[in-house]
Amino acid sequence: MAEFTAIFLPGNSSVCVPEGTTLLAAAAAAGLLLQTPCGGQGRCGKCLARVEGGVDAPTSLERRVLGPDQLAQGWRLACQARVAGDVAVTVPESSLITEHRIMVEGVERELTVLPNITKVGLDLPAPSVEDPRADLNRVLDALSGHVRPPTRIASLRALPRVLRQSRFQITAVAADGELLALEPGDTSENAYGLAVDIGTTTVVAYLCHLPTGKSVAVASDLNSQAQYGDDVISRIRIASSGAEGLAALSGAVVTVINDLIERACHEAGVPEEAIYELSVVGNTCMSHLFLGVSPAGLGSLPFVQVFRSAQTVRAADLGIGVHPEALVYLVPNIGGFVGADTVGVILASELDRSDGLRVAVDIGTNGEIVVARQGELHAASTAAGPAFEGAKITQGMRAAHGAIESVHINDDVKCHVIGDVSPRGICGSGLVDAVAELVRVGIITETGRMLRRQEVTGLPEKVAERLVENERGVAFVLARPEESFGGEGVALTGRDVREMQLAKAAIYGGMELLLEELGAGPADIEQLLLAGAFGNYIRRESARAIGLIPALPAERIESIGNAAGVGARLVLCSTEERRRAEEIARRVRHVDLSERKGFYDRFADAMMLRPLPSLQ
Repeated sequence: MAEFTAIFLPGNSSVCVPEGTTLLAAAAAAGLLLQTPCGGQGRCGKCLARVEGGVDAPTSLERRVLGPDQLAQGWRLACQARVAGDVAVTVPESSLITEHRIMVEGVERELTVLPNITKVGLDLPAPSVEDPRADLNRVLDALSGHVRPPTRIASLRALPRVLRQSRFQITAVAADGELLALEPGDTSENAYGLAVDIGTTTVVAYLCHLPTGKSVAVASDLNSQAQYGDDVISRIRIASSGAEGLAALSGAVVTVINDLIERACHEAGVPEEAIYELSVVGNTCMSHLFLGVSPAGLGSLPFVQVFRSAQTVRAADLGIGVHPEALVYLVPNIGGFVGADTVGVILASELDRSDGLRVAVDIGTNGEIVVARQGELHAASTAAGPAFEGAKITQGMRAAHGAIESVHINDDVKCHVIGDVSPRGICGSGLVDAVAELVRVGIITETGRMLRRQEVTGLPEKVAERLVENERGVAFVLARPEESFGGEGVALTGRDVREMQLAKAAIYGGMELLLEELGAGPADIEQLLLAGAFGNYIRRESARAIGLIPALPAERIESIGNAAGVGARLVLCSTEERRRAEEIARRVRHVDLSERKGFYDRFADAMMLRPLPSLQ
């Protein structure tokens, strides 16, 4: 098959790809991640690029999404256009996934440091006529019989060399009571582990000193699987299409983790070979893709996972660049779309030890809900996150530079933009703010209808001028063309409001149904925990005003940050916490909302943009 060169501008990144490769895949090969909220299906129009040179003819989807004028100017959708010759591709900044605000901190709590990895310095007597014990027996005897022989042949082969080169002064490395490796000299303090939170959108890695349990460095980045689609459904579809798709998705996240390892180790001045174990959390799909296990069963009812229990594998078998004998511990999942990351949230927040009624909500690319009382735990997942991460919102985007993150309306509209740059779009927290403010001033009704300018009275003139009508219907301009990046302006449409309503109704309706399992309602919640970046950055007043979260007093609501990452660190640094995580996964009752009678009635009620419930 012929190969051609694709040059990406600005930046002059170039790559050789086979004929027929999509520009989206070529961009990824050149190190560029493009916006693909629709999973590369050609529906969202956000992977826009201008091309000169060898590409195939526009698809019917492109003709419908772009229209003849844009096509005539050379604009194409990168997910649809395929390389047919040497090509130059100009990618506007609005199409790129750029700097992303990633939540790395989370609620902290005390733990008893008891890592799975132990290192013991040994000063052994050399063999003699009087003491001709076998090398392995000599080591195991010095460890008082508390460590089993190695099961890996590589460790046994290295044994005589390490003993004699170090003159029998060594450090024994054990994992879960098994001899893992021997090192020359006393390296007992040089023991590190890596806790990893694999999110659908981002990956965060915490480098921890195992003897003390302290985090010494943190590194984070976008999950490069995003080039194959922003949501898990898109990735399940690609991974289920064949071995090539599965390998690409698995390799993408391993590459990110290896990069984070390099960065964290450089920051802390720690050699990568000093990492002996990784603990990993992620949703059920991310867990499968990380191990290279097909998640095809999650693509349709009854949403069957390949594994649910905790998994321990060798890091080398996954291509992770740490100590050659290092282990990877994957925290157990709960259900088809409630994964190890939710176990991490429960563990970090100690929901499993709740006496009063407590609820945790983690709104990411998916929305997970956990309710707990007196040791009883119920969890569910809702397909709510994509709207809050920019998908299906006309000018929606992730929480990256250029995203409107908060909105205030007085005499005019004031927006705060991440990075203090010209706005490019709006992220989830800005979306919630904008809708809440527009409801407050009477532009959006409780039912979600955006009124025309002539239907609203009493608005300040500058605010009223922002209500416009175009081919998309009624819209409210948040940033005028001259104020925005690229001169296109940023507006919220009636359709955007509807997408947000669907997302927030799924979360609130799911919460109500889970609470009913415990014979309670939203007003009975003693503590509401908001996990993840979205939960940390949204204004609670706005979320309460539109019924995204219950209208509870402020003192009952707490943001707990990246609690899933904290859970991964707890599991890494303490075998007691590891056992507790496994017990949590067994105890949680997984509720499939789609099969629950009454969920859709609650969903419909929760569509209303008003405080739910009224606690006055």
